[in-house]
Amino acid sequence: MATILFVVPRFHTNLFFATRALLEADHRVEVAVADVADGEDHTYVRPLCVGPEPDAGSLRALVDRVRPDLVIVRGSPALIRHASVAARRHGREVAVFRYDQRPATRMTSLGRRLRNALGGIPARRITPVPGLQAEAPRDPMAVCIPFPVAALPHDPLARPSDGPVRVLCVGKLAQRRKNQHLLIAALRSLASASRRFELTLVGSSTRQASGAAESFYDAHLAAVRAKPWIELLSDRPFAEMTALYAAHDICVLPSVGEPLGSSPIEGIAYGTIPVVSVEAGSAGFVDHGRTGLRVDMSMDGALTEALASLLDDPALRKRLSDGTRRLAEDELSPARSVARTEALLPTP
Repeated sequence: MATILFVVPRFHTNLFFATRALLEADHRVEVAVADVADGEDHTYVRPLCVGPEPDAGSLRALVDRVRPDLVIVRGSPALIRHASVAARRHGREVAVFRYDQRPATRMTSLGRRLRNALGGIPARRITPVPGLQAEAPRDPMAVCIPFPVAALPHDPLARPSDGPVRVLCVGKLAQRRKNQHLLIAALRSLASASRRFELTLVGSSTRQASGAAESFYDAHLAAVRAKPWIELLSDRPFAEMTALYAAHDICVLPSVGEPLGSSPIEGIAYGTIPVVSVEAGSAGFVDHGRTGLRVDMSMDGALTEALASLLDDPALRKRLSDGTRRLAEDELSPARSVARTEALLPTP
């Protein structure tokens, strides 16, 4: 059994699955966060809130108490340096990795490596983002450990077998770069008597996110009033997402500037088909035409074309849904995630 310490901004939903898998593999897990948000699931791990910039003394005390074998830290250079120094002051070997969401295919320059070394920053990094090109060279400083996914127990929502195709989009509702308006426009152009579909928009209503605007949120409300096939669900807790993923056929992430974008990947455990912008890190998990569809949002009509192909072809939906389940059970399984993490532990 090993002790693993995460020092991260918050206990994001994808960390829920990773920490649960490690605990079920008999490891001890501690999580220190900058902030605790509403709706998080702390069933397995109750994070310790240490604030956004804990000082060196606080991190030393944390590491002294936890005595980790592996430290994974994300934050400012000062935070990463303090955590690294605190971990290495023990008279035993501790593996320390910084966490980021830069693709594993993005090389760490020689200059960056030198600055990291001089600044006390760990040389190696963990990223959950594989990159779009599977055959591209990998950064030797990077270890790609995708967050695992798993289907959780849930009460199925009632769905008639001959009902409409259900499309889900998860993202902050006031943040323009999430591009829900482009998804609505694409579906509006496809609406016809022969195409039956429904769209569910889910996300935080916060106006505090970068680029958030009251007018953008209001536009979503207006769209819901104008189109009976759109439903908006704001500020839903993580516990409700399981049933929502399972109740939808397709999960669309049309965002730009999205380092990861985990919602369509969380949905694959339920066979929900991911349609992901190539500007989202999670597009790297999508084998186009096998486990979902990738969409270049800079190309006019690309999203409309992708959605039309799914709405009009039940056989394609079935094939892609089966492919997503296989992806969840293999490459993105909890067991695979645990094995990748265990490979980082110091050797006795």
